[in-house]
Amino acid sequence: MYLETDALVIKTTKTLNNDLFLTLYSRKAGKIEVVANGAKSSKSQLSASSKPFVYGHFSLNTHNKVTKVISSEIIDSHYRIADHLETLAYGNYFIELCNLVTMPNMIDVQHFQLIVEIMTLLSNSSKSVGTDQQLDYELLKLSYLIKLSVITGHQANLQYVCTSCSGQENVLYFSTQAGGLICKNCEGTLYKGVKLNETYLKLIHYLTIKDIRVIMKTKIHENYVIQLNKIYEDYIMFHNNITEIRSKSFLKSIGE
Repeated sequence: MYLETDALVIKTTKTLNNDLFLTLYSRKAGKIEVVANGAKSSKSQLSASSKPFVYGHFSLNTHNKVTKVISSEIIDSHYRIADHLETLAYGNYFIELCNLVTMPNMIDVQHFQLIVEIMTLLSNSSKSVGTDQQLDYELLKLSYLIKLSVITGHQANLQYVCTSCSGQENVLYFSTQAGGLICKNCEGTLYKGVKLNETYLKLIHYLTIKDIRVIMKTKIHENYVIQLNKIYEDYIMFHNNITEIRSKSFLKSIGE
């Protein structure tokens, strides 16, 4: 059998020979593992399309136990992401997180389009690094984390009803473990929580429903972004059983 699909390369693994194992996040088949024979060689026709961040059209042979890349055509290499440490660090973070939260062979066109759009934004933003037009990378990261909570089926309860006891008084705290807002009583006895005011909740709602390009044109105070990034990264890791995001250390190092 054969499959033709648009896909984003989210991971590349070298072998002892000239082959490369690729993890593709595809429009038609979700996350799939494939082998690109000979792609480690610069002379291979598959070499250019077998790099992380590449968005292309792939023809695959699914007949054998290991799916093989027959041919590929680059739609956008997103090569500019690697031009700067900052865009590279965030790019690695996004594709690693995409890989971690995605189950194999689960088709999700919404997530696919979102991660491709993020790569495009990062690639284009590389041209404006160090200028006033530079992309707000932390806002982009927060937007992805919040949208992932919906995509993965773990959207937090943000209604003023306690997630734990269903009480409606003093529902002021956000709890990762409980899965949303909890009341003051439950925060003190059952769960740990972070107090969030109405501005935070409105911002979460805004980032949940708005298109990523619209969000990136919005000015949001960095204090809100910093606080929510920490909350939602912990939230995504907890509810998706992620113990480590390796690219976090790279991301942290460039901010020091």
